[in-house]
Amino acid sequence: MTKHETVHLDASRSAAVPKDFKSKSLCMLTLLMVTSYALLWLSGTPNMTMPPRLPNIKASFLTHPLNITTTDMSYTSDHTTAAQSTTKHAKEQLTSFEQATDPSTSFYIIVNYKENYTLCDVIEITIQLRTSDNQTKSHGGDFIWVWVYDATQRASSTADAIIDNHDGTFTAKVTLRWTGQTTVGVSLVHSREIVSRLRHFRETYPARYSYRGNFTGPTQNKTVQQSCHVSQEMYVPIQERYRNMTFCDYSDPKTGFPWFCVKPQEVGCEKYIRHYADRGSAIEFHKTFTSADFVKNYLRPSPITPLYMSHADFMVEPDFGETNMTSATCLSSNERPLCTSELPSRHSQYTPGFYHQDTWTSHICKNRHFTSSDVIECLQNQTIHFIGDSTLRQWYEYLARYVLKDVQETVGPHEKFGPHVAIEKANNISIYFNFHGYPIALRDIDVKQIHYVSEQLDSFTNLDNTIICLCLWAHFTATNLRYYKDRLQSIKDSIVRLRLRNPNVRILIKSANTRSHPPNFDRSNWYAWEIHKVMKQFFSGFPGVTVIDVWDMTIGHRTGYDLHPAIEIISQEMDMFLSFLCPVE
Repeated sequence: MTKHETVHLDASRSAAVPKDFKSKSLCMLTLLMVTSYALLWLSGTPNMTMPPRLPNIKASFLTHPLNITTTDMSYTSDHTTAAQSTTKHAKEQLTSFEQATDPSTSFYIIVNYKENYTLCDVIEITIQLRTSDNQTKSHGGDFIWVWVYDATQRASSTADAIIDNHDGTFTAKVTLRWTGQTTVGVSLVHSREIVSRLRHFRETYPARYSYRGNFTGPTQNKTVQQSCHVSQEMYVPIQERYRNMTFCDYSDPKTGFPWFCVKPQEVGCEKYIRHYADRGSAIEFHKTFTSADFVKNYLRPSPITPLYMSHADFMVEPDFGETNMTSATCLSSNERPLCTSELPSRHSQYTPGFYHQDTWTSHICKNRHFTSSDVIECLQNQTIHFIGDSTLRQWYEYLARYVLKDVQETVGPHEKFGPHVAIEKANNISIYFNFHGYPIALRDIDVKQIHYVSEQLDSFTNLDNTIICLCLWAHFTATNLRYYKDRLQSIKDSIVRLRLRNPNVRILIKSANTRSHPPNFDRSNWYAWEIHKVMKQFFSGFPGVTVIDVWDMTIGHRTGYDLHPAIEIISQEMDMFLSFLCPVE
């Protein structure tokens, strides 16, 4: 690659059942389940000594981005060398669409089907994936969602486990947690073939989305626009001319997080004033490396129907002697402790929880449900800092604009970006919202207002009665996992320094949630799922940090899928948040 001249400047998813269809070995299933969960919860033991500042990461993320084929999914603390994968794995990545999974020919059956079940029974669902010419798939790797629901009771629950058998079949197990009619939902979010392309795009083009910067022009009332990104290799291959351009380097001087803009010819780098997301250029860029087959197969999440229509739904009856019971956690009392930061973000055997009458019951801990007066009592004399993306801004808005009364709110110059402050003087409650640093898919932001999360955490001094809640995922689906891991590591190091300054500060991290399926594949739910897993690997079990897993709270809910979930979901997410702050009534 041509080496750029750089100007450095600091700135702020009907056929006969195969003979072996039901012959899965119970031992193998058990082994797969144990292995699956062991991998899910595997994370390193943190070092609670003072960490050094994160080394400059531009060498690990950006030195040769176009030569990367895939990223090792396991976390490594090595920030100097990009993750490598085997040649065999790389060759398996780009599979042909000729044998792509077709949801219209695929099907599922309930292995232990009967017309009536009892509350807390477990059903086993086997999903057989097939191609458009009705051929059985022989490989795994598809992205599948499984859940049960009852719209009349506003009830839903995801599967306790979904196991990829790597032979074209998946096995799902679901515990039945409410009485009455129950319907099964199975969705192919992405086929294996689409997933392989998405993985390839992520690692080959780490700078896919488009951004631009506005510079103060050479004359009054004139601005100059230039392309900006986390990499100088922005928009390759459609803009080869950038290879010989001069760049302004706005990378963070403390962490080394990269941010570059093409240098304007008319003015200097110091004239950079506004940041914009450029969706139009991003779509044009995607056309250069996506094929017609990809676009055709990049389907919206598509339902997979049962082989026998009787398997679509069934009745659940209360257990003998419990005729008045309409729902149950199906757990013993000691399996639902009080909500504390030491708890894992997901139960080892069961789905994180379920909805009944739109109320979320957690399987992780004994979550409370808060009235407005409960919230005030919980947050009295507290300061809360929400730092992250717009899905976390919803939490700020829920408290400041729906729950608390007589709030004096100062809305920042950018409604979506902030910064926002809400003060409830009567009970001495202060709530702040600040966005994370680059990359940011918003428009017209003053670059002086853009600060990285680690920078914000390091700036806190008086932390008495302080709660900090973080969330960053939605704007990172258009980068690769190495870049995201580096960002998380920087935050992790800042948290250690923060807790050394004040061990009593409470830190919570909200996970990614599902979203609608837009035509822009960079916003795929598979990308979000990958980020979700990485974040949990980093922070689950980390001292002083609580991970609030909301992913399953947004699958199968009656309000549908949205980047910004409906208030019915937000209210239950907030009850989980508050339950960790005030676990005892």
